[in-house]
This record gives sequence, structure tokens and C-alpha cells, in this order.
Amino acid sequence: MKIKCGKSQLIEALNLVGRTVSTRTPLPILECILLTAEEAGMRLMANDLEMSIETKNFEAEVEEPGTVALDAKLFTEIVRKMPGEEIQIETKENNETICTSGKAKFNIMGKPGDEFPVMPNMEKTDGYSIPAKEMRDMIRQTIFSVALEDSKPVLTGELLQHRDNALNIVAVDGFRISYKKIALPETSEPPKTPISVVIPAKTLQELSRILPVEADEVCDFYFTDNRIIFELPKFTFVSRLLEGEFIRYDQIFNEDYSTNVTVERQLLLNGLERAVLVARDNRKSSVKLEIMEHSIIITSNTEMGNAYDEIAADVEGNTMEIAFNPRYLIEVLRVIDEERIIARFTTGRSPCIIKGVENDDAKYLILPLRLLG
Repeated sequence: MKIKCGKSQLIEALNLVGRTVSTRTPLPILECILLTAEEAGMRLMANDLEMSIETKNFEAEVEEPGTVALDAKLFTEIVRKMPGEEIQIETKENNETICTSGKAKFNIMGKPGDEFPVMPNMEKTDGYSIPAKEMRDMIRQTIFSVALEDSKPVLTGELLQHRDNALNIVAVDGFRISYKKIALPETSEPPKTPISVVIPAKTLQELSRILPVEADEVCDFYFTDNRIIFELPKFTFVSRLLEGEFIRYDQIFNEDYSTNVTVERQLLLNGLERAVLVARDNRKSSVKLEIMEHSIIITSNTEMGNAYDEIAADVEGNTMEIAFNPRYLIEVLRVIDEERIIARFTTGRSPCIIKGVENDDAKYLILPLRLLG
């Protein structure tokens, strides 16, 4: 292989694939990035056997086509430190690779490209196309509710489900549920078999990181029996799916409540963030909400001190006291895009449901803590 390419293009490609490289693996080849040069240009690929990403071909002068697998960390550092705007890469028969830019030159040992695990050959079935921004928002507004422990592996991912010409994404960790819905275009023809799959949280986190921010970019995705494939103009991203039965969330967001609170999202968020200042570990502390006729009183009592705050609110129904892990409330309030939110309560021991005032495309259920004293 012998090529010449722009440094900025190569760095962009390395940024796309770099985080998918395995850092702890018994297979040294997975610590590498696969470089492929052909007549159409150059592309990079990384694979950790759970997910893989491959860039589309980008512009390069290809004098000799070929492949080589190079240590990802070393190669990336070399490219970043190169002095010129162009980099020449040449491989010898023993996979020794020479990287040259300006007067700088590195000789590094690579591995045979044909030993690298490539993406499986998957037939594209009918799938979905949604704006990349909407896909990013779906992930951003739900991913924090994924279970961190793998006692029930299926809950370490998110359910993606097609229902009533909309895509629903749901995350559950046993203490809360996050739900987001986006309507599919009425002109789009739905797949013959509407999907209901569980995507690993790690996959969604990586996808969110590399999704383009341009408003007109589209994310296409489709499925095989055990994989999901995302197609975008600059890359293809493939991940395994999780197996297992996800919880039934259909009836959880019901309309039964005794107290309806409408409040400014930022005011409530600010009050909760102030309340946790006296907590040494806000993952284990609690805050008490006292729902009054025209306000919410927020209190926190810990070994570090006490906090008191009062937030104006429109309250309909019963007054009550209820306690929560403040982190769960804060994480929800940070991702809701509307300025005013609705919080609905049944009793001081029943879950709270939070959503925006204008629509219920994003909804959240949070279990309370037991009040002490």
C-alpha cells in the first residue's frame, strides 16, 4: 500500500473510529485500526466485536492499493504530531509501515489487514430514515436512565420500538423510566415488520457522539436478526443487539393522579441543585418536596447541613409530602426542552410522572423514597 492524503481528513476519520477500538482485549489485532486503500480512496475501520465503525472512502492519492492494521493509539498520536498538511503512508511486505510528512518520518510495525475482523456482509432490508438531530435528541433525553448493573442485561440497553407510525425509545433502571417518541413522516412507507429491539447503551452513547450536528443530515438504520446498522454520509456503524424481554411500559404512564403541578423547569432545577449542595454524596441523599397550594418547598437534611427553598408553582389537587433521590429529578429537568413542565403525583409513596406542558413526546417516571420521621 502506498498513498498520500490530507492530514485533516485523516484526523477526522481517526476521530470517528477511535473510540470503538478495544483497550482491554486478549486479541491484539482489536487494538488496531484497519487502513484500506483502493481506487476510490481510503477508509478506516475499528471493531471491538460488539460494535464496529467504518468510514466511507475519503479522498487520497492511491499509488498502490492495499490494507494494513496499525496500533490505534500510536498511529493516531503520530498523525496528530506530523508537521505537514499531507501525510504519505507506505507499507512493506512484512507490514512495516512508513509514515512521512515534511521532514518527519516514522517506521512502525503493522499487522496483516486480512487478519482484521471486518464487518459481516449484511443485506440491507427496509428500514428507517430520521433526521440525525432527532436521533441525537432521542438518545440525549433517555440514556441516563439505562441500568448500570448487568444483573438483568437487557436493561443495560434501550428499547427502540415502532408503534402507530412513531418510533419510541425507552430506558429503565429499576428506579425510573425515560420515554421519548418521534413521529415518522406520513409519506414514509413503514417496514413490513415493525421493529422492537434493544440497543446497548454503549452503542447509543458512541452513536450520539459521532452523529452530525447539521440540520439536514439524515440517519438511516436497518436491522438483521441480531444487529442494527446505521448508515450516514461519512460512516457505517454496526452493533449487536441485546437479547431478552424488556419490561412492558404501555400502562405505566397512566392519567391517574391526585395532584397536578405546573412549574418553571429552570426554577425547579435551580432549587434542587441548591438543595444538594449540603449533601456529601448526592447519589445517596434525598430531598423532600412539600407540595403546597401555590408552591413547592424543597428541603434537604444531611450530616453536612440543612437546605430550604421555596419555588412558585401552579398546584391543582391535594397537597402532599414526597421524597426523591435528587439526582433522578435533576437529570430529567436538564434534558426536557420545554420551559414549563408538569409533575403529577398520586400519593407520597407512588411514582411521579414528569413531562413538558406543550406535549408528551418525552415523559419520565420516577419512584419516590420513603419519608423518614
